[in-house]
Amino acid sequence: MNQLDQVRKAAVKAIENAQDKIIAAGRHLWKIPEPGYREFNTSAFIVNELIKLGLEVKTNLAITGFRADIDTGKPGPTLAILGELDSLIIPTHPAADPATGAVHACGHNVGGAGLIGSAIALLAVKNELCGKIALIGTPAEEGIEMSYRKSLIDSGRIRAIAGKSQLIIEGVFDDVDIVFMNHLGKSYGFWDHNGAINKRLTFRGKSCHAARPQGGKNALNAATLAMNAIALLRESLGYNDKIRIHGVITHGGDAVNVIPDRIDMDYMLRMPHLEEMKKLNDRFDNVVIHAAQAAECEVSIDTLSGYMPLYDDPALGKIMQQVVKYLDPAAEFEFNPEFLTSSTDMGDIATVIPALHGYVPGRSGTGHGVDYAIEDEYSAYVKNAQVAALMAVELLSGNGDTGKKIAAGKAALMPIKEYIETVQKINRTVKSDE
Repeated sequence: MNQLDQVRKAAVKAIENAQDKIIAAGRHLWKIPEPGYREFNTSAFIVNELIKLGLEVKTNLAITGFRADIDTGKPGPTLAILGELDSLIIPTHPAADPATGAVHACGHNVGGAGLIGSAIALLAVKNELCGKIALIGTPAEEGIEMSYRKSLIDSGRIRAIAGKSQLIIEGVFDDVDIVFMNHLGKSYGFWDHNGAINKRLTFRGKSCHAARPQGGKNALNAATLAMNAIALLRESLGYNDKIRIHGVITHGGDAVNVIPDRIDMDYMLRMPHLEEMKKLNDRFDNVVIHAAQAAECEVSIDTLSGYMPLYDDPALGKIMQQVVKYLDPAAEFEFNPEFLTSSTDMGDIATVIPALHGYVPGRSGTGHGVDYAIEDEYSAYVKNAQVAALMAVELLSGNGDTGKKIAAGKAALMPIKEYIETVQKINRTVKSDE
C-alpha cells in the first residue's frame, strides 16, 4: 500500500467512525430550513460544530456565511470546499416550516453535514497534505425573495443577490485557487448550467372606479401587454434551445372594483453565455418599456445579476470520477452529459476560479417539488463527505502537484476585479420616463 492510499483510507475511516454524528447533523439541518440571507440558525449550528473540532471560524460573511481554514503548514494551493446553507419556500411540502413555508427541497442541508464530515476527515490527515483547505458556508443560492434581497442591497448590507457572488465581492475567495462542492442528486456526476439575470418590474398607472375605467390608466393592462411582448420576443430567440424566460406576478392589484395603479412582477432570464445574457437583458427592457407606454403607463425595471453561466473544470471532473470509482467501483458517473437549463451561483465561482459543482446521489422526488425527500441518508451525508475529503486528498497530497496544475488554470479565467465590475454593470434600474 503506497502513501497516498494510506491517506485515502485514513480519511474514509475517519468519516465512517463519525457517520452517526454526520447523519445527525444532516437531519437537524433538514428540520431548521431558512431561506437565503436568513440562515442564522443553520449557520450557527455548523459553526459551533466546526469550533468543537478545534477550528477557528470567521463568521458574518455575506451576512450568514462563514469560513474555517485547515492549514497544513506546508506550501501549496488553497482548496475551498463549499456547503450551501439556504432553503426554498414551498408551503405545501409536508416538511415545510409551518410558520415560514421554508423547506430543504433542494437538499442544501446536505452541504452543512458535508462540511462537518470533511473537516473531521481532513483534520485526521492534514499532516500528509500541503496547502490549505477552506471550509466555506455559502448562503442564498436560491434566487428567491427578490424584494427582500433588493432591500438588503438598498441598505448597503449586500451588493449581490446570490451568496457566492457576495462572498467573491467581499474578498472571501481572493486567496483560493480551486473550489469544489457537492449538490444532492440521483447519481454521481456533474453538469454545466445556464446563467441567470433577475428582474423586478413595477408597472404604475392611475387608479379609478372599475365601473368607469376611462378615468384611469390600468397597470394590469400594461403588465399583460408586457407579458405578451415577452412571449413574442421568445420567437426571435429560437436559435438557442437553452434560453428560458419566466416570471410571476407578485402584486396584482388590491380590489376588484378598482383599476389597479400598481402591478409588481419578478422575472428570470436564463442563458448559457454571458454576452448573450447582456444582449437579452437589453432587449427584454426595451419590449417591457414599450408595452407599458402602449398602455399609457409607466414601468420601473430593477435588474440584478443572478448567476454567471457554470462551466465546470473538466480536470476536476476527472478527479471526482476517480474518487467515486475508488469509493464505489460499481457506481455510474455522469461526466457532463447534458447542459442544464437551471442555474446556480457556482457559476460565479467558476468564472474566476477553477471549480466543480459535483452531484452525489441520495434524493428522491422532484427537485423544488412537494415530493422531494432524502432517500438515502448514508449516501447524502456520509458518501458526500467522503467524496469531498478525498477530492482534497487527491489535490493536496504530497507536494500538491495535481492541485497546482489545476490551480494554474485560474490565470485564464476572468480576474475577480473584472468580475465585480461586470456584476455591478448588470445591476441597474431603468424607467420608462427617463
